[in-house]
Order: sequence, then C-alpha cells, then structure tokens
Amino acid sequence: MSTATYPSGAAVVLGPDAPREEWHAVRKSGIGGSDIAAVCGLNPWTSPLEIWLKKTGQTVPPRQDPILSEAAEMGHELEPVTARRFTKITGLPVFDNPGTLRMPDIPWALVNLDRTTEEEGLPGVVELKSRSSYALNDWLEEPPVDVQVQTQWQLMVTGWSFGYTAALIGGQRTIVHRIERDEKLIDDLLAIGAEFWGWVETGTQPPLDGSHATGQLLDRIHAKPNRKDVIADAAEVDKWLAIRRTAKEQLEAAEIAITEADNHLKAMAGDGTDVYVRGELAYTWRPRKGQISWKTAALELDPDLDPEPYRGEDTRVLNIVMENQ
Repeated sequence: MSTATYPSGAAVVLGPDAPREEWHAVRKSGIGGSDIAAVCGLNPWTSPLEIWLKKTGQTVPPRQDPILSEAAEMGHELEPVTARRFTKITGLPVFDNPGTLRMPDIPWALVNLDRTTEEEGLPGVVELKSRSSYALNDWLEEPPVDVQVQTQWQLMVTGWSFGYTAALIGGQRTIVHRIERDEKLIDDLLAIGAEFWGWVETGTQPPLDGSHATGQLLDRIHAKPNRKDVIADAAEVDKWLAIRRTAKEQLEAAEIAITEADNHLKAMAGDGTDVYVRGELAYTWRPRKGQISWKTAALELDPDLDPEPYRGEDTRVLNIVMENQ
C-alpha cells in the first residue's frame, strides 16, 4: 500500500477511489471521524459496542430499516449539491476527498474527509451533511455535538486549525458553520479514543451503556434465541433489577415534581402568556394548549441553574463541549 505525505503531517494511506474491500480493511485498523462520535455515545443509531464488534472483526447483524438505508444513500447522493451550496454561500473553493488519512504518531487515528477547502492559503476540512427538515433547530446556532466532535477529530488528524460544516436541511436550506480547532476538546477525545482502542487491542468488551442504540444492537444480535433457560449470576441480576426499580421510582417522582413546577409557573402567569425575568423572556404559556414553551437560552437568566435538564444527552463529550464553550 503506497503512502503519500499530506500537507499537515498526516499520511494518505488509501486513495479516494480504492476498492471497497481495501477501504473496509483500513477502516478496521483505527477510529475514524464518524466512529469517534459513536464511541463517545453521541450517535443515536450506533453504539460503542457496535463499533468495538466491527473493529475486532466480529459479525454485526445489519439493521433492517429501508428508511434509514435510503436516508444514508441520499446523503451520499446529495454531497455534491451541498458542496456547491457551500461554495456559493462562503465563496470558498472545495476540493475532493484526498483519501484515508492517518496520524503518523497515532496510527489508530483515521479520517475520511468529505471535502477540503482553502482560506487565506491555509487548508481546512469541510464536513457535509444532509438532514430532515425536522432537524432545523439543531443546526441554527451551531452544529449538533456529534458533528462538532467528528470535525474536531478531523482537525486532530490533519493538524489543521479550522473546518466548516455544511448541512442541507430538508433539501431546501443550507446552513454553514465555521469551527475553530479546540485543543482541550481534542485532548479529551484523544483520551477517550485511546481507552477505547485499548479495549479493541486487548479484546476487552467495553462497558454496556444506557443508549437505545445499544439496546437495539442487542435485540439484533439475539433476535433468534436457541435456548429457553439461562442460569445467571444472582448478585448481578439483583443489582440491575434494583437499579431498574429505583430508576422507575425516581422517574415517577420526577414526573410529579415536573407537573408541580409547571402548575406553579402556570399560576404565576395567570391571565398572561409571556413571563419575563430580569427583562428577558423566561417562558410562554398557552392555556388553551395546556403547554409551556421554555426559552432555549434559559440558562442565561440564572447562571446558577442546574444545566442538566437542558442537555438532553448524558455523555462525557457533551459535558466537555459545554465546558469549553
């Protein structure tokens, strides 16, 4: 396999038009940009366990979901369109994928770039996405966290200082964001990646997490049971049944607490609809709909508020990204 030096110190280990068999073989040898988001628990469709199984050469039952398959296919088909929209919006050129890049000093760190660009003589990555119109709000202020993580991984491998994301939303709107290299986030991703790759090299299965992706993967792996009775470790079963029971009780208590809070907030709104705090809109109540609309920037009203309810995801990297912003 020929290796060429790419501007930045990264090495091109496989050309962009290499046979698919070779591409899969190289991809198994490290963690790519799309892999790292899943490793961090940020991919709703792919779990860390699935990535580990693939990297260790084990069989992973495919998803039987024609809708997701078509969405992935259409995303690939729409890449040239999104690339052209990127150039029209930014005025910057786009260049073809240079192939599979590897960090010389960290050989398990890989990337396949959608496109590259150049700004004031400096190279940058371009990550292209195609998303449903339902995802619009996720892209308005900044890219979703998983895409930020993917782009930072690309910057780590290439050694470049900036990148762009361009998302074609609903086939009608293109949203472009510039992303600066974040050394702290890159260090954190590298630590997470190194821990995961250690599990790959030693054949140690990563801990199971609480994601739906992991649950769906286990459903696929064990879709055809071939025995009825299982003798399990009593202590482990008791442990997880207790955790489940406690979580269910906490969930029920949380739902009561949320309803109580909503009732107090409705009472404070009274006959009004928009409630202000310190001159800023805090929430909106529409009595006929029985709904309260929360201001997305609610944390700005009170920096001492607990941010957990606003995150929507429970991952190490999401915490890291929020700390770095």
